[in-house]
Amino acid sequence: PAPPLTTRPSLEYQHAFDLCAVEARHEEGAVAVFAASHFYARELLKRLDGIECRLVPIGGWCSSTGDIGELLGPEVNQVNVETFERFNVPTNIALWAEPQMEDGPQVLKHIAQLLLPGAKLYVVVSDWLAAFLPEWRREDRRPGRRSAGLRRTLSWLRQAHFDVEKPYGFHGPCSILWGFASRGLARLGRDDWADRCHFQMRAQYVVRGRQALFAPVAVAVARRK
Repeated sequence: PAPPLTTRPSLEYQHAFDLCAVEARHEEGAVAVFAASHFYARELLKRLDGIECRLVPIGGWCSSTGDIGELLGPEVNQVNVETFERFNVPTNIALWAEPQMEDGPQVLKHIAQLLLPGAKLYVVVSDWLAAFLPEWRREDRRPGRRSAGLRRTLSWLRQAHFDVEKPYGFHGPCSILWGFASRGLARLGRDDWADRCHFQMRAQYVVRGRQALFAPVAVAVARRK
């Protein structure tokens, strides 16, 4: 089994996983987690400690409960590992990380069949700027194969007749510019102005709507009709 990707995810992913975990704890019943790699499964499940979760690995990275302990590490307690064929328990909430170009619509079709009417689906999506994050710089240990991106994911959700809310983006365009300014001023020895720019970067870190299309990591929120 592959070792963990990083000891701690990038801040963009931390925000995305925390948002999913907070929303999942507001719902009743088991949480269905559809994960494209052990990285996503591990980070989501350890934030859902104490909640009944059903994990559906996507992409063949895990096929049995016996493999799960070594793949996810000691921070994740025992979890039910399911397949789409065996998973027949309707759920109020599902987390999906992350849609892939090869099978995104097919996976979404299976997920929709497992959701109760009115159930919410939170989708963690990496876009093209995620290529600069540590998780995506190692070819042999990437968290996914070919991410579908936010724009295509939103299109798939609408085509599958989901009601789609404004997506969340983490480290949006304004935040990125403030970050560049902070680092540039720090190199010039102006730590006072660098700190001000850094605070602005953090203050504008989370965006919603169109700006999320230009963030490295986003969360699409959809409700099954």
